[in-house]
Amino acid sequence: MFLRKLAMPMIGADNETDPPWDHLRTLFSTTPHVVAAIAILSASIQPYTAGETAKVAVVMALVLLQVTMRATGDYFFRRRSPSDPVKLWFRRFAVISLLSGVAWGLALAILYTGSRPDTQVIVLAIGCGILQSSAARAYLAPRSTFLVILTVMTFVNIAAIREGNWIMVPICAAYVGFLASYMVRLIAMDEKRVEAERKTRVLVEALADSNERLTRANEQLRRHARTDALTGLDNRRGFDEELRRRLPLMRDSGRPLALLLIDVDHFKHFNDTHGHQAGDRCLQDLAELLQTNIAGVDAAAARYGGEEFAVLLQGPEAYQATAFAETLRKQVAHLRVPTDDGQGTGLTVSIGVARATPHEDELSLVAAADRRLYQAKANGRDKVCDSDEEERLLRSL
Repeated sequence: MFLRKLAMPMIGADNETDPPWDHLRTLFSTTPHVVAAIAILSASIQPYTAGETAKVAVVMALVLLQVTMRATGDYFFRRRSPSDPVKLWFRRFAVISLLSGVAWGLALAILYTGSRPDTQVIVLAIGCGILQSSAARAYLAPRSTFLVILTVMTFVNIAAIREGNWIMVPICAAYVGFLASYMVRLIAMDEKRVEAERKTRVLVEALADSNERLTRANEQLRRHARTDALTGLDNRRGFDEELRRRLPLMRDSGRPLALLLIDVDHFKHFNDTHGHQAGDRCLQDLAELLQTNIAGVDAAAARYGGEEFAVLLQGPEAYQATAFAETLRKQVAHLRVPTDDGQGTGLTVSIGVARATPHEDELSLVAAADRRLYQAKANGRDKVCDSDEEERLLRSL
C-alpha cells in the first residue's frame, strides 16, 4: 500500500471527463523553482568570496538552465491545444521534473564538495527545503516527486561520501523515509478529497435528476389538472387560468381579446335519443373542430362544462370574432356524428361572442358572452349573437 501510493503517476489522471488540468497547472508553475534558485545562488556567495568562481559558474549555469527549462515548459503548457490529452502533458512534466532533480542534485553536490563546513550545512539546509517543498506537492504527482527526491539525495550522498561524511547516508535515508511517509499521508488525504468530491458530484447529479423528474411530474400533473379527459381540451380550470393570463396581456400590450361561448343545441335530447356514447362522440368531434380552427392563431379552446365550450381569441383574430363564430357554426352544421344505427346525425350550436374592454374583468366578460349565448338560443338556436339586445336597439335608432 505504501509503495503503491508513491508509485501513482497522478491522482485523477485517468479521469477523461474531468482531467486534472489544475494539478498540472500547479506542477508547471515556475515560482517554487525561482525561489529555490535564489536560495542556491545565496549559498554560492561564500564559495564565490573564497575564490571558487569556477564552481559557482557551473552552479549558476545549472540553476539558469533549470529555471529556463521550467519557464519554457510552463509557457507551452499555458498555450497548449484544447484537444491535447492530459496524459501527454503529464509525460512531459515527468521528463522535465526528472531533469530538474538532476540539475538541483548536481548544483547542491557541486556546492557541497570541497566547501567549508558552514557552507555544507547551508547547502544541506537548502536541499532539505527544496525536498520538503517537493514533498508538500506530492499528492499532485507522487511518482515524479519521489523520483526527484531520490535523485537529489543520490547526488548529495555521493558528494558527502567523497568528502568522507559516511554518516550522511543513514541520515539521508531516514530523511527520505520521513518524506515518503509524509507524502503517503498527503496522498491519502487527497484521495479522500477526490472521493468526497466524486460522491458530492454524484449526489448533486442525482439531486438535479430528481428535481428534473419532479418538475416534469409536476408539469404533467398541472396539465392533467387543467385538461378535460374526454375531449383533450382545457377544462374549466384551464380556461380560467388562460383568461386570467390573457386579460392583463390585453391591458398591458393592447392586444384585443374576444370570448366565444358555444353550446350544443338540444344536447340532452341528443343524448336521450342516440345514447351517451354518441353524445361523447359529438363532444369529441366538436373539440377536434375547435382545435383545427384555432391552429396557427393566438387562441385557446376549452370545455367550459357539459356540452358548453369556450374559445379565447387574442390579437387580430379578436376583431374577426363574429366571422370566426359564424364559420364555426356553419362547419358544425355540416358535421355528421356516428350513431349506433349507423345512419349518423347532424347537430347545431349556438354561440355568444363578447369582446373585452380595457376595464373588463373575468366575470363581466364571461357574463357578456353568456348573455349573448342565451340570446342566440332565444333567437331560435343555430345562431351567433355578438351584442346585447339594448345595443342592437341603440344601433337601430
